[in-house]
Amino acid sequence: MEIEVRLFGGLAERAGGQRTRVEVADDATVADLRSALAAKHPPLAPLLARVNVAVDLEVVDERHPLAGAREVAALPPVAGGAADDHDAPRVLTGLRRPPLAVEDALATIATPDVGATAVFLGTVRDHAGDLDDVVRLDYSAYEAMAEKVLADLAAEVVRDHPSVRGIALLHSVGALPVGAHTILVACTSPHRTAAFAACEDALERVKDRVPVFKREVTGDGAHRWVGLPDA
Repeated sequence: MEIEVRLFGGLAERAGGQRTRVEVADDATVADLRSALAAKHPPLAPLLARVNVAVDLEVVDERHPLAGAREVAALPPVAGGAADDHDAPRVLTGLRRPPLAVEDALATIATPDVGATAVFLGTVRDHAGDLDDVVRLDYSAYEAMAEKVLADLAAEVVRDHPSVRGIALLHSVGALPVGAHTILVACTSPHRTAAFAACEDALERVKDRVPVFKREVTGDGAHRWVGLPDA
């Protein structure tokens, strides 16, 4: 059977497009898909061991069958609305084009019963580790999956931190110059200790699981994808 695979970030760049089609057996698994991708696109071969595969918006393991899949994607390393229930925490999640509307987001999750709001606001800086003269970051995403994962993570954080009364998980996509905001994680609760703990936990989950991909661009036009070795 023929499988269409969506590619993101540096994978799309090296394969020459955001979609590719490969032939696999009718009983093929994700492991077979990796082999087929490596055969069709040799530049991807050394990267595939570090790539997650999502089937119908869920990351799956090597044994997962591909028969019946509606959408398949190869994901390189990653760099809503308020609830109707008056007693439920207020939740705001999603991808956003710059600039991030920070004040609006904080107002959306605010309630009269909270005494603390912990905020993490990521910002593009002019260097990155061993890379000087960074002029912008380009963020791309597997958008449908990223929206779902952000919403799922917010629900997890609310479940694991019962005192949270509001949570915002927003991530920028597109070209972001130095000084632009990349991500907003905010949690509200009656007291600061719980708000800080929930905010840190939420940030780590976003960094680990949301399929958003980052390219660092320097003043001379050179670039590299975070998480992938140089070509």
